[in-house]
Amino acid sequence: MDNRAAEELLAGTVSGDKNEILFSRFHINYNNEPEMYKKGSVVFRDYELVEPGTHNVQADADAIAEPVSMTKSQTEKDKKRRNKARIVIEHLDIIKDDFWDRRPWLLSNKPGKAPKET
Repeated sequence: MDNRAAEELLAGTVSGDKNEILFSRFHINYNNEPEMYKKGSVVFRDYELVEPGTHNVQADADAIAEPVSMTKSQTEKDKKRRNKARIVIEHLDIIKDDFWDRRPWLLSNKPGKAPKET
């Protein structure tokens, strides 16, 4: 089956229909597939996570981000520390609020709190 035929077959279907097609034609149970195939991949710097429900995301976005006014040497040290933050690839549901509540720096357009040095 080529791409065009697949698109025509799936046109107008809902997720339940697609799951049924996967199972009946290819013997694949969508619910048993690894998350990376269901959610895709998200790449981001791994700063300290915030516990959901412990703050108001909109009101606390500035407070959670580290202060902006620093000396030149502090800025350089902070930049080096932030660059050490791991870049991670995770397979998460970014549609639900939990992802964004735990990572408010992504929406605040400010860097998150850098992880402690180990």
